[in-house]
Amino acid sequence: MTARSVKQILKGVSASLQGKTRGPDHDPEGKRRTPHRDSYDVDDVRAKPWRPIGDGSVRQGLAYREALIQAAKELYQQLWRDYPLPEVREARARFAALSAELDEFVAGGAAPTGRPALIRQELGRLSGYLNAADARLRRVDLTVLEAVLQTLDFATGRLFPAIDTIATRAGCHRNSVIAALRRLRDHGLISWVRRTIKTANEGEFAPQREQTSNAYYFEHRTKMAARVFQRYCQLLVTKLRRLGGVPQAFAQRGPREPQDPALRQALDALGAGVALRESAST
Repeated sequence: MTARSVKQILKGVSASLQGKTRGPDHDPEGKRRTPHRDSYDVDDVRAKPWRPIGDGSVRQGLAYREALIQAAKELYQQLWRDYPLPEVREARARFAALSAELDEFVAGGAAPTGRPALIRQELGRLSGYLNAADARLRRVDLTVLEAVLQTLDFATGRLFPAIDTIATRAGCHRNSVIAALRRLRDHGLISWVRRTIKTANEGEFAPQREQTSNAYYFEHRTKMAARVFQRYCQLLVTKLRRLGGVPQAFAQRGPREPQDPALRQALDALGAGVALRESAST
């Protein structure tokens, strides 16, 4: 017997003597003990969210992939224009100064009438600004997105690379991958469902399930911001037209139009800039 087996047996005996019992890993009602919340067995239909990319062909699959990566790059650039680093640093410094001033008032210092309320309002505004700035995409996020999409099966939509595989392809630490995936998900660029598999511990007092790779999928229409989805659709339709065919859904309905006139104007300007760069490069 291996040292591991002996250890598991001793743990089981000790638990039995203490009256401990193991709950079921799976029951007919779908309740499951898993390493993470909302995880599903790899054979569960909920762990198979994929669907074909476009018509399933390599040509259309590449068009979808390129459009998504380009939309992500443009979003990255836009977010850093909206939240430039000098302004973010200034906001952090002001937040710290106002927080210190408010602490003095709370500690019993004399406060001008209405000043604490004004400080709290300003802190709330700064907090929202800084939270949005912290959600900006990073360069590593784009690299991680490209690394994930390298393993995308266009015919089925299957996409479940392990975190370590993504880290190797992206050339970064697994913790950087995890943080990048969360930001990509927050911006609607990618989604995933957690999956589990059975372990080899059947009959032992040990975990009967362990986490395996996530299954990644896309729900851009519902998760992307309106302006990002609009731009993604523009890019995708342009690429598909070059291939000689636009999906019926796009042909009939077209991409979702933003209601804000300023947003439409900004998107038109962004599209014109991209078209100008493309014509210049050719």
